[in-house]
Amino acid sequence: MSDLVLPLTPEVRERLEALAEKIGRSVDECLQLALSEFMDNWEDYMRTVADLESGQEDRPVLRAVND
Repeated sequence: MSDLVLPLTPEVRERLEALAEKIGRSVDECLQLALSEFMDNWEDYMRTVADLESGQEDRPVLRAVND
């Protein structure tokens, strides 16, 4: 695994270290998880947008009574 330099503000670093300690994980593990979730969310969002733009997305349609 290659190293990545990630500048953090002192406040963010303190919060990250405190959370990592509370959940029993290392700071590196927390950063890996955060980046993975960030990428998953954005990839899902971009896939959804592409599907909507291409008309491929199957979406349920909700209709009001008497509509």
